[in-house]
Amino acid sequence: MSMFVRAYLRASTSEQDAQRARDMLDRFAHEHNVIICNYYAENESGARLERPELFRLLNDSRPGDVLLIEDVDRLSRLKGDEWEKLKAIIRQRGVWVVAVNVPTTWQHLSPRANEFDSRMFAAINDMLLDMLAAIARRDYEQRRERQQQGITKAKAAGKYRGRQVNKPRYDAINRLLVSGSSWTQVQKTIGCSRSTISSAIKYAASQIEAKTQEETHVASPAPRSMTLFVSIENGSKFTRGKKKTRELIDWFIEAEFDGQILGGNEYRIPLTAENDEQLKEQVAYLFSEINMIADNRNCMVIDCLLTNDQTHQGWDDCAGCWQ
Repeated sequence: MSMFVRAYLRASTSEQDAQRARDMLDRFAHEHNVIICNYYAENESGARLERPELFRLLNDSRPGDVLLIEDVDRLSRLKGDEWEKLKAIIRQRGVWVVAVNVPTTWQHLSPRANEFDSRMFAAINDMLLDMLAAIARRDYEQRRERQQQGITKAKAAGKYRGRQVNKPRYDAINRLLVSGSSWTQVQKTIGCSRSTISSAIKYAASQIEAKTQEETHVASPAPRSMTLFVSIENGSKFTRGKKKTRELIDWFIEAEFDGQILGGNEYRIPLTAENDEQLKEQVAYLFSEINMIADNRNCMVIDCLLTNDQTHQGWDDCAGCWQ
C-alpha cells in the first residue's frame, strides 16, 4: 500500500510567511521524490493540544502515512503530559512523523528494509522527537518568562500599554461573520486564529454595550451635604465602651457613606437620593446602624441629629421628612 504525505504547517497572519513554509516543504518533498497530497495550515499555537487542523490531518491519515513538518516546534511546544497524549494518538493512527530539521526521520520516506530496521529507527526517532519537543517547550516558556519580565519592567516605568486592539482587523472579521461567513471561512480569508475571531466578537459586543450605556445614561443626582451630630454615653457606670463605640461609628461613617469626621461629635456626610423616599431609607439605615453599634458596646445614643447644609433644616426621624 502506498503512503500519503500530509504537510502540516503553522499558518501565520502574514501570507508571505505561510507561503515560505509551504515552499520549504515542497522543496524537501521534491528532493526526496515524494508528493504532498494535502496541506493542513494551523492557526492555533503549538503550545495547545486542541488544534483542529492537526486532528483533521490525523483523522484523514491511514496507517503508514507521513506527517511532514518543517520543525518539531510546529508540532509540539506542549507540556510533558499533553505531548505524551499527542504521541499516543499519532502512534494509534500508525502515522510516521518526518521533520525537515531531524534527518533521522527522513528514513520514513523510504521503504523499510526489514522489521528490525523499522523498529530501530522508530525508537531512535521517538527519542529525538521527545528531546526536541522538550527543547521547544523550554524555549517557549523562556520566551514567555522574558516577555513577562519586560511587561513588569515597562509597567514599573509607566510605559506599558498592553496589547492594542487591531480595530480594522476586528471590523473585517465581524463584517464577514455578519455576511454569513463561517469561522473557517473567516480564518482562511483573514488569516487569523479562532481565538482572534472570538476576541473580535467580544470586542464588537463591548462596543455595542458601551454605546448603549452612553445613550441610556441618566445623570445621577448631585449629593446633598449633611451634617450629622451623634452623642453617645456609656450605658451604666460599669460600662467602659464609649471610646470603642465612637471609633466604630467613625469607621462606619467613613466606610459606608464616604463621610468626614469634623470633631465635636459631628460628621459631614454626602447623601445622594432622587427623592425623599430614597433619602428616608438612607437615613433610616444610618440611624439604625449607629444605634446597633452603640447597643452592642452597652452604650446609648443620646442625640442623633441630621441637618441639611443647604436648607439648614433638620431631619425628623419620626415624620420621615425635613422640619
